[in-house]
Amino acid sequence: MTHKGTVPLEMERLFLRRFTLADADAMFRNTLRDPEVPVYMTWSVYQTIDAARDYIASIVDGYGKTSYHWAIVIKETGEPVGSIGVGRYNDQTRSFSIGYSIGSNWWRRGYMTEALRELVRFFFEEVGANRIEAQHDVRNPNSGKVMQKAGLRYEGTSRQSEHNNQGIHDEAHYAILASDYFAAKANAAIADVTAENYTRRNAEIIGNWTDAGWLWGTPISHEVYADALRGKWDVLLTPTKFVPHDWFPELRGSKLLGLASAGGQQMPVFAALGANCTVFDISEKMLDKDREVMVREGLALSIVQGDMTKRLPFDDASFDVIFHPVSNCYVEDVRHVWRECFRILKSGGVLLAGLDNGTNFLFDTYDRPLTIRNTYPFNPLKNVAQMKKLLDDDDGIQFSHSIEEQIGGQLEAGFTLTHVFEDFDTGADAGDYPGYWATRAVK
Repeated sequence: MTHKGTVPLEMERLFLRRFTLADADAMFRNTLRDPEVPVYMTWSVYQTIDAARDYIASIVDGYGKTSYHWAIVIKETGEPVGSIGVGRYNDQTRSFSIGYSIGSNWWRRGYMTEALRELVRFFFEEVGANRIEAQHDVRNPNSGKVMQKAGLRYEGTSRQSEHNNQGIHDEAHYAILASDYFAAKANAAIADVTAENYTRRNAEIIGNWTDAGWLWGTPISHEVYADALRGKWDVLLTPTKFVPHDWFPELRGSKLLGLASAGGQQMPVFAALGANCTVFDISEKMLDKDREVMVREGLALSIVQGDMTKRLPFDDASFDVIFHPVSNCYVEDVRHVWRECFRILKSGGVLLAGLDNGTNFLFDTYDRPLTIRNTYPFNPLKNVAQMKKLLDDDDGIQFSHSIEEQIGGQLEAGFTLTHVFEDFDTGADAGDYPGYWATRAVK
């Protein structure tokens, strides 16, 4: 475990923080002199403010790397109204026993559940605990409800095993293991992704990749832009193979849409070649990369954030060229994308698309021999195991698409296919099979 001590924690309505000597008055007023609080505790009502100050001082003096004792502070008032902390812990079993109390004026408002849930998260995710436990007098069932709502499970009752202000009593035991916690968290994450919001999750994940230096979110250098101004340029629709220049119509003066093409890589090149460029993407952080190059090079790019699973925010027959790198693997219904591309292209307009052909979804790794691990089609919205795998690996919500969807979908939308090539993935361990197609189609 990595002990951290009583670090500040924040929730929706509460702060958990260390006590200070200045908290004595509020704790005396809100909790320590409240006769209802210690009924099932081992301590008695505090009769004087001096006694409360001595108690708070003892807590403050005891703080260290392995001490955990938080003041429960209501954000709205800024006052401490209770406490929560570790009564005992065991480094060998990586377990913590939690105790808590709060003034009766704040009972039945969910504050203690909110605080206990946060400690469960903190000890599992930040400290490395394996077990969190809590106990209560069986005559105080409301305390058990708090434990249950925080995810702890009832494990049994030890008869006549403890003593408090009510005398000897039976004690109910609750606990949660790290395996319980992380399994529940994974299941909640899976349940949280729906057909209505998966693209929003993808925008968040792609933004995180971009912050971490993702290959496809790394803008071109000034030197690459300067070369494009001199007519020396290349762009990618798929991971490694450059798009033939003769696939492009005359770009100077054309209206070109980079569909899901942010990242500061292709649009600045097309702008250098004289195209009037619009870049459309779901990720603001990827679009920021185009803004970065735009400012650096003095470009006039139109930048639009949006979701290509919806109707695209462009008029019919708006563009001469659509440049669409590999990205519709993040879309369940790819036929919708092709219909929208056909709608917003001018007659004679060109659609250049990079496509994942679905092969990569069959395997979890490139380790030899290649072993098929997944069913096809790969659709995490309809397969819980596939969704769990993607979320565990932080891979974004992705979908395989068949040749009927990728190629047939373009033909169904009205396009005429004129050119196609295959491509391989990047990296030394990439598959020795083509996992991608690039297509050129004309309206």
